[in-house]
Amino acid sequence: VAMGHLGDGDQLERAFAGATVHDMFNFMTVAVLLPLEVATGYLFYLTRAMVKNFQTRDGEDWDGPISKWVEPLGALVIIENKDVT
Repeated sequence: VAMGHLGDGDQLERAFAGATVHDMFNFMTVAVLLPLEVATGYLFYLTRAMVKNFQTRDGEDWDGPISKWVEPLGALVIIENKDVT
């Protein structure tokens, strides 16, 4: 993100600060959730409780809810070139 703002020094400084805050958030999240998961299995049990009634049928692929929203929008914006391999 920060590299896209190289032309303006003020924007570069703000973008770099934002990227640094984002990176620190990611590090802190891992620092909290990884030991919690290793010690208790909390995320495993939480996920299992969330999807306990979900069942797939043979040959069925699961599409998450986000892809159902994003794919139609992407189809409007991105034109796929099927001739390119």
